[in-house]
Amino acid sequence: MVSKIAENIPNRFVSIQHYGLLKADKEITEGPEVEKWANGFENYTFQENNGPDSYRGTIIIVDLDTTEDFVGYMNETYPKALDKLKEICEK
Repeated sequence: MVSKIAENIPNRFVSIQHYGLLKADKEITEGPEVEKWANGFENYTFQENNGPDSYRGTIIIVDLDTTEDFVGYMNETYPKALDKLKEICEK
């Protein structure tokens, strides 16, 4: 993916806008493959959870734009990516 940070509110919100693909080290920003993702966003909202000690931490709310072609892929891979993020954050 070729993307840019559309908005960043530290510790609260990050919005990533996708506008292209990377193939063989070349950015492709036009054409049918790109149109599937063009102007798609990944939005991450971070909320502090001040519950009992065993539930304290940060809740991450993820909103993704995707096409039907990629729903299965995202449902399979995104939980793994979020688990890895959790692992890194808890080090």
